[in-house]
Amino acid sequence: MQSQPQVDAIFFGNDDLAQGALLEAMRCGIKVPEQVAVLGFNDLPSSEHMVPRLSSISTPREAIGRRAAEQMLTLLAGNSVAEPVVDMGFELRVREST
Repeated sequence: MQSQPQVDAIFFGNDDLAQGALLEAMRCGIKVPEQVAVLGFNDLPSSEHMVPRLSSISTPREAIGRRAAEQMLTLLAGNSVAEPVVDMGFELRVREST
């Protein structure tokens, strides 16, 4: 973050990395979101307890897992899946890090 001061936002592929970035920014004296915005993916429960609270993309993980299991069982039974690609949606949880 310090080596790329022109960067004004970072999107991480998961909340674990984004939370680590928040802690490293604090350690380095980088102000979030004033100097750089941070966004995660997964919306882990711990993201609400970070300082600042981490903005994140929330997905319906339980519904995705259930749908994947149903499709796998359909395939294992020798049948084809009616919808091989399914958009289960997402939600942007805007908090203090953006």
